[in-house]
Amino acid sequence: MQHKLLLNPGPTNTSLLTKTAQMEGSDVCHRTEDFYQVLKETKTLLLDRFLLKSTNEQADNWHVALIGGSGTIAMEAMVSSLAPPEGTQVLIAGKYGSRMSEMMEIYRIKQQSIEAKNIDDLSPDGTIPHLFFVENETTTGEKFDLSPMAAKYPNTNFFVDATAAFGASHYGDAIKHIAAISFCSNKCLQSTPGLGIVIWRKTLPIFKRTHYSHLARYIPSIPPFTIPVQSVYALRAALQESKDNTGLFLERSIRLIADLKPSNIICINKYPCNSIIGFTHPNKTYEELRQYLLDRDMVIYSGIDGIPNSFRLATMSVDFDKYYHKIIKTLHESIH
Repeated sequence: MQHKLLLNPGPTNTSLLTKTAQMEGSDVCHRTEDFYQVLKETKTLLLDRFLLKSTNEQADNWHVALIGGSGTIAMEAMVSSLAPPEGTQVLIAGKYGSRMSEMMEIYRIKQQSIEAKNIDDLSPDGTIPHLFFVENETTTGEKFDLSPMAAKYPNTNFFVDATAAFGASHYGDAIKHIAAISFCSNKCLQSTPGLGIVIWRKTLPIFKRTHYSHLARYIPSIPPFTIPVQSVYALRAALQESKDNTGLFLERSIRLIADLKPSNIICINKYPCNSIIGFTHPNKTYEELRQYLLDRDMVIYSGIDGIPNSFRLATMSVDFDKYYHKIIKTLHESIH
């Protein structure tokens, strides 16, 4: 099979070490002490990454759950288990914010929506107690960074979907605003799919609205259900291999935006994510560009609703730097 350079926002290209670890974990029972130790180590590495660059926060203040599934199961576990019954605010800036809202409707959780295209659309408010939002809105490539969000909502507990952000974000002292955060094992962590992950404060009440995704079940060291063991092994290896992707992804995104501009391939985000960016092409539709690049062994992501000739590129691939000049050259040639 021909190697494809994945410029979509996950699953993405992974390292040989991660692939090897996944294979090593394929024939392991999830009910053994050896696996419990691997799971414990993986949770510790996740907390280390979460608390990186933050002060006055201790790992002992947080629970970590690894759930078989994707970023969506992590989001649903966070919503169903932690959303307060008295109601909450939901920021809708794309399809994933809407997905949060839909989940709340299903679980009959009271909600009020805030709609915004980017962070400048948000009015400061010191009265909101709880806010659910997507940090890197994958459907647009727009970033809702935690520090300016904390400045807008200084007294608010944040419930953050970081599916396209975790592993490529420093939360710094804004972490004091985070009540819970959900994400997945692939994308910015550059591991394989298979795990939805939630990190949340031990002080939060947990509400029993579901069976499989009820977070209280995941507090003990023994997983409550069969877990994709190979994905845990792969994630541990990826976390050990790459200590921090924040600066790397930021450098990639800045360079990509600058190097495509001379070809009139323009970034359309006001505050672009460092992991996925929206662009417009001067003379090709998304489908035309997708096929053009696929013929050259590159995979991109679909466009943004309502914006002609738009498409998205992710910086998540472990092969991004290796093939960077090919990416720029091929996209430049695509305008002819």
